[in-house]
Amino acid sequence: MKKLISIIIYTLVPFFAFSQVMDDADIKKLEKGEYNLESGKIQVTFSDTVSPNFLETKLDELGFEILSSNIQNIVLSIENNPSPKQLKELEESEWVEFVMSEAAGNADKELEQINESDSLEGNQVNQLLAKLTYSKEYEYVIVALTYSATEETVAHIKAKYPELKFKMVEESQRTAILKTEKDKELEAMDELKKLVFVENTAMVGSLE
Repeated sequence: MKKLISIIIYTLVPFFAFSQVMDDADIKKLEKGEYNLESGKIQVTFSDTVSPNFLETKLDELGFEILSSNIQNIVLSIENNPSPKQLKELEESEWVEFVMSEAAGNADKELEQINESDSLEGNQVNQLLAKLTYSKEYEYVIVALTYSATEETVAHIKAKYPELKFKMVEESQRTAILKTEKDKELEAMDELKKLVFVENTAMVGSLE
């Protein structure tokens, strides 16, 4: 059965892309030349700021069909607790797509009061909701950045909030497997390399 391997080999097999993580046995097969090229397919890595809509539009204009893609924005977690002000600033940042947080388990009393809100005035309910939303203690805080955010953006955010402990949960990913005419893979790679939003190209290989 065919096993696709996801790493680009520059030294053993230049210009080949393999889709999954390789083990020692797979590496030995590569060293022996025991691989097959996937005809009519190439892998392309794009600049880390381009959006899926942009890629789809541009590649369609060039006549390329996307067989599969891996588009992922940068996602951060905050390992300690931001203040309500910091959380609000992050939510409103031009670089942030959304912030997702879960208050720590000390909110049961507030939830019970809200469930019994028939006895509470509207402003009291709003105050309790605000307390839950901007609790000083969180089970987790996830910050998803926009498509235009880069590692430099992450450095800027960290510098702005030096007291917060940010952790990279997901790095930016912009890759796709494109369909090409058979036996014209290299021509397609040369054409794509000329585009400013393409970082590199590779042929796709498989191991038996």
